[in-house]
Amino acid sequence: MQKMDPVEGGEVSVGQEWPNINTRNEDKEEESSTFVDKKILRMMKMMGYQSGFGLGKNKQGVTQPVAVEPHLSKRGLGLEIKNLEYSKEEWDFSSDKPTVVEKIDWLYSQPDLQISEDEMAKWLREDKPVNNMDEESNFCDKQTLHDVLNGKNIFDVLDLKELCQARARANPFETIRSVFFMNRASLKMANIDAATDFMFTNINEGDLGPYYFADVCAGPGGFTEYILWRKKWLFKGFGLTLRSENDFKLTESFCASPVTFLPLYGAHGDGNACCPENISDFSEKVLFETENKGVHFMMSDGGFSVEGNENMQEILSKSLYICQCLIALEILRNHGHFVTKVFDIFTCFSVGLLYLMYNCFEKVCILKPNSSRPANSERYIICCNYKGRENVASIKNYLRKIVQRLWELKNDNNLDVTEIVPLSVLKSDHNFYSYVCNSNNRIAKNQTKNLQKLAAFCRNPLLTEYRQEQLRKQCLDYWKIPDKPKVPLPRYTTEDLLDETVDNRELLLVQPREIYSIEQLHTVVDDLNDWHYALMHCKKATNICNFYAVHVANLIAGVGLSRVYRLQCNKWVRVKNLQLVRGTLLYGELVKEKCSMENSVGKVGYKYSLHVIDALRLGDLYLTDLKFDERIKLIKVYCKAINYEFRTNSIRIRAKTIDELQSLPLNGHLNKDKIFGTYFSPLPVLGYKVNNECYEVNSILLLKTSEHQSFHSTYVLRVQIFLEEDRQKFLSLESLIEFIRQKKALL
Repeated sequence: MQKMDPVEGGEVSVGQEWPNINTRNEDKEEESSTFVDKKILRMMKMMGYQSGFGLGKNKQGVTQPVAVEPHLSKRGLGLEIKNLEYSKEEWDFSSDKPTVVEKIDWLYSQPDLQISEDEMAKWLREDKPVNNMDEESNFCDKQTLHDVLNGKNIFDVLDLKELCQARARANPFETIRSVFFMNRASLKMANIDAATDFMFTNINEGDLGPYYFADVCAGPGGFTEYILWRKKWLFKGFGLTLRSENDFKLTESFCASPVTFLPLYGAHGDGNACCPENISDFSEKVLFETENKGVHFMMSDGGFSVEGNENMQEILSKSLYICQCLIALEILRNHGHFVTKVFDIFTCFSVGLLYLMYNCFEKVCILKPNSSRPANSERYIICCNYKGRENVASIKNYLRKIVQRLWELKNDNNLDVTEIVPLSVLKSDHNFYSYVCNSNNRIAKNQTKNLQKLAAFCRNPLLTEYRQEQLRKQCLDYWKIPDKPKVPLPRYTTEDLLDETVDNRELLLVQPREIYSIEQLHTVVDDLNDWHYALMHCKKATNICNFYAVHVANLIAGVGLSRVYRLQCNKWVRVKNLQLVRGTLLYGELVKEKCSMENSVGKVGYKYSLHVIDALRLGDLYLTDLKFDERIKLIKVYCKAINYEFRTNSIRIRAKTIDELQSLPLNGHLNKDKIFGTYFSPLPVLGYKVNNECYEVNSILLLKTSEHQSFHSTYVLRVQIFLEEDRQKFLSLESLIEFIRQKKALL
């Protein structure tokens, strides 16, 4: 039969099950040997070997088999690592009792900080850079600090493979992994959102949105992926992160469309969030896109490798901490929220920064979520209800000065900013001081215990965390995340979209009824209250009003490879440089808009824009049976969400201005060029540093919009009036206005 080779694990054939291989039957000890091949033994005997004696000229070698002890990883036989020798020790699982529902301990702020910017400037202290953490015990117990620092020494002796293997078995929440998201960061944000009663995604301001957010230092975009998966195109985001390998990669997501998210990279184009010029550029553009109101919340998850310097992670990350906080104060709107990752909070610098942020929000908390591995120093500061940019202007300006100074000192190895709020000030706020100390002690003790657990699991490879699967299910249920695998979305064509959305495709080919006389108009328009109108760019000869749909040819890499097509002469023709959310089917016209630039006399630019008139479906949301005013509200939100003025070489998208027909003579939306005799309509300004925008009007579209009109009936009953120079052929605008006046007089 066959037996396994004890060293290599392969199979060798020996004919019988290890028979007596001592052919001369010299020794009973030799008969019991089961690990010596008889051919090899025969060769050894020919060279003088005698059973029971050692090898060597004087038979001085060992007579017993060499003991092979279990060892860690593949470091080699004989290597001993202090505190990591192989053992069969057990772990007391009752010493750590993980809970799924995490309790948030909020720290409520005091009234606004009554101190001027000039007085705060005197707080800043510069000194030699701190190069160890051993004495940073102002905000935690000294022994607790030493325990956690000593516990981190395990990282000095473990290689990455050993660490990952032990962590996978030791962390009770490890098997949650990333589910169907790109990486584990998405689950961290899901965890934080659930722990705070979904305050980041359940925003209720009495309108439909879009709701704005920012994601800073967070490539490849796990936080954003979670938000867009949860809320789809109702949320619009802006990102700032380093380019190249650290960039956003949302086009690789299998569950979230990147169309409503725009990465920005600052004035220098590198995405460095610690650069003051990049911060200013990012803030200015985000405020412009949000009509100077700011985002509803900001997330930041900055970090970098500190391999070999784990105990110095807090000090090495200080610039990242403060820059992320400054960006939040620059771009948040009143009552907005902020969440940011930090590591340890032991130094006076870090606690001083937390103190300043605590004074900018109604309440803050420090949370170590379950999704954050328990043996690391990571935790999150959550800030709720921003007091407003105007109310914290002095703190914001102070942070700007600190950021500028840190940027100037970034290459100076002899000088650093070590303190931004005096220790005496921090200790004088007793609620704040005790909160930070209690949080540090609690998290540090838990981290120390989990570092000990990690070491034990390294020493005993047979140990495993038996609660992982149960906790995985409970956490996903609590976070409201379905337990499904990460699989590519299927091929999705315009044909698939039409099959899902339209019962009768012939409907899409119905042309508007054209009106050339007042008599025809009387037969169509009975009650003015049933009708709305839209000013159109298209002419009789070039009708550019079409259906637009998303076609996704191949989604191996994610949802970002969609293409947009328009229905033209019964054929779907691709439209370049236009982005729509997968599943969209809408009706609109492509318009060439005229833009007058600020501070540039006579300088005019042109941009193409898709004016959306109506829609059957926006992403996964069906609109066909909704009332006209409900469809228009959703279309406005959708267009705001996916239009970005800073997305280069792209076609704009905006909701067509649609008004009640009876307001046509009075609304001032239509003007006539005295020189050329053409009509034009002003537009809400979308462009950055643009004075005004308008487009040429060549026709008017009438839409029947009474309550019982679905999309299909509104679309089929639409009427178009062309405004041409040949008055004998077409109905004039003056005649239309007179018709409306007569109708109103009869009401």
